[in-house]
Parts: sequence; C-alpha cells; structure tokens
Amino acid sequence: MINTDPSIKQLNPINIAWNKSYSGLMAIGLFSIFINLLRLVVPMYILQILDRVVASRSLETLFMLTIITLTAIIFSVLLEVIRRRMLMFWGNWIERFFGHALFVAAGLKNSNHYGKKVSSSLRDVRIIRSFVAGEGFTAWIDLIWAPIFIGLVFLISPQLGYILLGSSIIALILGKLNERMTRDSRDSSYLAGKDDQDWVAAVERHSETVGSLNIVNNFAERWYNSAFIRLNKGIQTRTLNIYFFAAIRITGRFLRVSIFGFGIWLVIQQVLTLGALIAASVLSRTAFLLVRSAMVKWREMVAAKKSYGRMKDLLKKDHTSPISIPNSEHPVPLFIEKISYRYPQQTKSIFRNINLIVNPGEVLFVIGSSAVGKTTFSRLVSGLISPRSGNIRLGDVHIFQLQQNSIIQGIGSLPQDTTLFRGTVRENIASMSIGDIDKVIKAAKLAGIHNTILALPKGYDTIIVEYEPLLSSGQRKAIALARAFYGSPPLIILDEPIPHLDKSTRSVLFNTIQQLKSEGTIIIITTQSRVPSKYADKVILFDEQKHKLLLTLEEISVLRNSYRRKENRKKSK
Repeated sequence: MINTDPSIKQLNPINIAWNKSYSGLMAIGLFSIFINLLRLVVPMYILQILDRVVASRSLETLFMLTIITLTAIIFSVLLEVIRRRMLMFWGNWIERFFGHALFVAAGLKNSNHYGKKVSSSLRDVRIIRSFVAGEGFTAWIDLIWAPIFIGLVFLISPQLGYILLGSSIIALILGKLNERMTRDSRDSSYLAGKDDQDWVAAVERHSETVGSLNIVNNFAERWYNSAFIRLNKGIQTRTLNIYFFAAIRITGRFLRVSIFGFGIWLVIQQVLTLGALIAASVLSRTAFLLVRSAMVKWREMVAAKKSYGRMKDLLKKDHTSPISIPNSEHPVPLFIEKISYRYPQQTKSIFRNINLIVNPGEVLFVIGSSAVGKTTFSRLVSGLISPRSGNIRLGDVHIFQLQQNSIIQGIGSLPQDTTLFRGTVRENIASMSIGDIDKVIKAAKLAGIHNTILALPKGYDTIIVEYEPLLSSGQRKAIALARAFYGSPPLIILDEPIPHLDKSTRSVLFNTIQQLKSEGTIIIITTQSRVPSKYADKVILFDEQKHKLLLTLEEISVLRNSYRRKENRKKSK
C-alpha cells in the first residue's frame, strides 16, 4: 500500500493564498492610510495661506508651507506608485497561484460540476487579477475615506456638507443602477461572443469535414447571427454606460457649482472665510472623486466578487483524509456497490442497483448496443462522474478520491473517443508528462505499437499535432491504449477498444489482457459485440435500461454459444 502521511493537513488553496498575502495586504492598507491622509495637505495649505499668510504677510511662512506641501505631494505620488506596483504583482501572483489549481480542479470536476469548464474557471481568475491589478481594487479601498472627507466638510460648513452628501448618494445610486440595468445585455453579449467563437473553432477543427460537405456558408451564417447579437448587446451596454457616466459627471459639476455658489453667499454673510470655502471645495471634489471612481468600477467589483465565489466553490474540498492506494504488489478487489445513475435532464435511470465485486486478475465485459449506458458505466468506474446512489471502491478507497489523486497512477483509461494531444509520442503515452522512457516503451509494446513508433521520423520524440493525419486512426488508438497501460495501474478501463484496430493489434491486445490478468490487474472492457471474449470472467449485459449479471464461466459460455447459434442461423439464411 502507498500511504500519504495523515499527519500532514493540507489547507485549501484559498486559505493558503490569504495567509501568503496577509503581510502584503497590511502594507497596502498602511500605504492607503498615508495616501489618503496626504490628500488633506492641499486643502490645509489653501486654508493656511488664504486665512493666515495673507493676513500676516509672512513670506517665510509661505515658503515653508509650500516646501512642506510639495514634499508631501511627491511622497504621496511615490506611495501611490508603490501601491499600484504591489497590487499589479499581487494580481499576477493570484493568476499564477490559482491558475494551475483551477485548471486541474475544473478538468477533474467537469463532469460533476456542470458548466465548470477549464476556460470559464481561468476566466474567473483573470477577472480577479484585472480587478486587483487595475484601478478597481484601489478605488474601493479609497472609498472608505470618502465619509471622512465628507465629515471634514461638515466641520467647515454643515450646509456645504449636506450638498456633498446628497451628491455622493446620487452618484452611489447611479452606479448601482448602471450595474443592474446593463447586467442582462452584458451577459447576452458574452454568451453570444462565446457562441461565435465556438463556430469559428468548430470550422478550424473540422475544416476537412466542413469543406467536403460544402457547408461553410451555413457555418458563416450561424457565426453572423451570433456576432449580430453580440454587437447589438454590446452597443446597448455601452449606450447605457454613456448615459449613466454622463449623469455622474453632471452631478459632479453641479456639486462644484453649488459648493462655490452657496459658499460665496456664506462668505458674503461672513459665516465662512474664503480660505475655508476653497478648502471645503477641494475636500468636496476629493470625496466625490473617490465615490465616482468606485461607482465607475462597481461592475468590475461585482464581477470579481462573483468570480471569487465560483473559484472558492470549485476549490472547496476535503484535504484532511489520508489516502491509501494499492499497487500491483498488493492488488485489491473493485467493489461496485448498488450504483444507480441518471443524467440531470433524464426522468429514468440508465441503470439501477448494479452490485458486484471484480477481483484482482479478472476481466469484466460490459456488453450492449449503443446508448444503453456502457460508456456511462465506464466513466463511473473511472471516477469521472459520481453515481446518484451507491459506491465504487478500489479496496477501501473510493474511486472518485483515487481519481483526484494526481500523484499516483491508479487508473488506466481508454475513452471511446480517441484523443492525442499536441506533444511527442512519449509525452502522449506518459499522459503529457516527460515520463519514464522504460515504462513508455513497455506500455507501447503492450499495445502493439512499439515498432510503428520506431518507424516514425523521430521515434518516441516525434511531435504529434492535433488533427494532423501523421498517424492512422488505428495507430492513434494504439497509442491511446499504451497510455492506459502506462505505469501498470491496478485498474484499467477500456471503452470500445476494438474498433479501428487491425487484426494483429487486436491479437496483441488480447495477449496483453491475458498477461495483465496474470499480474492481478483488474480490466473492464465495454463492447457492442454479442459474443463475450474467452477472457471474460464476469459480464454485465445491458439491454433497454435493464442489466443482467453473468458471474460464472458456465453462464458466460451459455451466452456465447446462444449468440453463435443465432449468428450461424443468420448466415444460413
């Protein structure tokens, strides 16, 4: 058994990120305090020179106040530059830190968390990075100081304070309305944009099929329809933005006019000094700019908050359970315990209460026609999806838990759709890692593709380009078979392995199955064939949402003979 250390408790990546970011965030908070305190320097300077320096006519005081103010302004700008650079590096660090974890989590959980695709998860972390590294995060940090500046204006003049408070509330309402009223058009524009990109990608991926069927015009029409929606919704969003931002600018200009107009009246009434008026005007402008900047970035804040929530949910999992994984020296049975499954949009289950044990060294054949649940069953046993009820265990380890452990090769799998990735043959066999070359060659020999690989231009270092016809369908499938055999996993699942394989490769495959049986490997094979292989130890027969278990060699032999008699009668006719 291979055991992880149960004394080591792994934290959730979200918690790790916050712990690592704590000291930097404290520094950013401290810088924000000084930056916003230094915003008071200019109004204080104006107040002093107009109300005191003019009266005292002291040039020394004027000179010293000017030097202090200029020094404070330079210091404030330097702090702002440092803060922006820190946030820029923090944003990039966020994308690097979470990118890999999200890529893995979204890829592994794609079947269980519907809609959680790798691209959308990485888009979420990019949204967070843009919010942090851009002006959105600083705008909302500095918004905390807006009430303080409003309070200072109230100290100078309650009347001017009420004018500033009312204008700020109007700006807040406009910002909230802008986000809410553009939400539907933004979502529609994004979905339409994703749709038109999908049509372009489909033509690029399947250019030969599209060209041979002469349907490129039909694809162009579908792209045009999606692009039309995207552009129209985009115009709708931008038009509303223009209106709302114009309203916020008008509010700001009305504020300045009101402050000066009413302030001059107060000066004439000798309730307020001219210096106090100008200082209140500068404070009002500063406070309103803080509010306006946050409102302009309201949409970015909401998007970042939603992205953070989705990212947090995706990365939320239990890291405390120790994992014990069997290796080939200590093989353990596969327990399939009363599993049932149906897809979310289906009303009836594909199958119910399948219950059996596959012992080490046994081959389980899953037989049935198309669309009866064979591939679904293979995905369940692979840990790609979870059953609606019941459990699947390899020994005492749940298959889904085993699937999530990327350190150990516990399951070898050949999906029905053969896919090779951009990389070398060696990397494809080693599941896109460099891999141990001896294990790679061993797996290739087990799949009967070793000699074919040696005949390639660079052997195992030959680059495979996706969709390039360097290899035939059968050769691609054989390489995918080698990938399933790589590392001698204790459980191997082959979904429809026979199609596209030539006679010699099929012969090698069944010899390999016999060899793996002798080594204690559990093998599950799905097929549409009506005649179970002589290597079958157990059979599940799917037929019209029903299943029948054949658990003895006598039952399998009777089934095989009955199918052969049916085939012979068909041939005789």
